[in-house]
Amino acid sequence: MPDWSIKIVQTQKGAAFQPDLQGYGPGTPLPAQQDDLVTWANTTGQAHQPSLTDSNYNPITPDPVRGTKNYMSDPIPTNQSSRPSWDVSGPPASDPKAQSWTIYYFCKLHPNEQSERGTIQASAVPTS
Repeated sequence: MPDWSIKIVQTQKGAAFQPDLQGYGPGTPLPAQQDDLVTWANTTGQAHQPSLTDSNYNPITPDPVRGTKNYMSDPIPTNQSSRPSWDVSGPPASDPKAQSWTIYYFCKLHPNEQSERGTIQASAVPTS
């Protein structure tokens, strides 16, 4: 399974999530497959913490705790990378046979900042 990096970058509108892939800009979804690993690299001057949300960017409940599949990252200090790595979750329980789905997240430390919202466009691992 591949490892992916998402940069947390400073833009004119505030911090934003940007896949660390050539040609991808802030706010572009990261394309990934189920069970790929994702980390975030904080290139801004303040701490951030990616956290899962629903499709309206409302925090999921209960609040994810470290060591569970819904926990994305500890707070990420400036010029540091996230810990632990996050394993791309499988299809939503509402559609367990989905071949693709969107994972939504925001910065838990700045939940009202529109620019600090991200998505991962996940897909099932192809079967032979």
